[in-house]
Amino acid sequence: MSEADILQNLFDAIDAVLVVFSTFFAIVSGYVAALYFFLARAPLVLRTVAFSLLTIGLAFLGGTATVIEKLQEGLFAAWDRLERPIVPLQDLRNPLPGLYTAGFTQQQIGVGIGWIVALAVYVALFYLTFIYRWSAEGVPLTDKRR
Repeated sequence: MSEADILQNLFDAIDAVLVVFSTFFAIVSGYVAALYFFLARAPLVLRTVAFSLLTIGLAFLGGTATVIEKLQEGLFAAWDRLERPIVPLQDLRNPLPGLYTAGFTQQQIGVGIGWIVALAVYVALFYLTFIYRWSAEGVPLTDKRR
């Protein structure tokens, strides 16, 4: 594989990451809107079905993100085997100069942050779906303004 091929595949992988992020944002935004407008007052069975569908959608996105991550690792390994690449591998994995971390590349930290955020959002949506107490007007029962 030539340097140009690897570089193009790296750009394609970045595009795929952006598509996964955009899809994640759209799914979560739609679910939050559904919670606010009707799902919070829906029967338990309907909330369970909706949350199950959310779980399936996010599982597919997580699988896609994992495949993209593995492909990127393969592309980085291929890039490292080039004799004289235009950009050193360390610069690809650490795009912000001067920001060095102990034992982890910026790329690895970014992937880790992405998974932590996804898990936190999933737990928050579980809480809002099944535990949080919504009032009939959409204002939390603990809100004393009304």
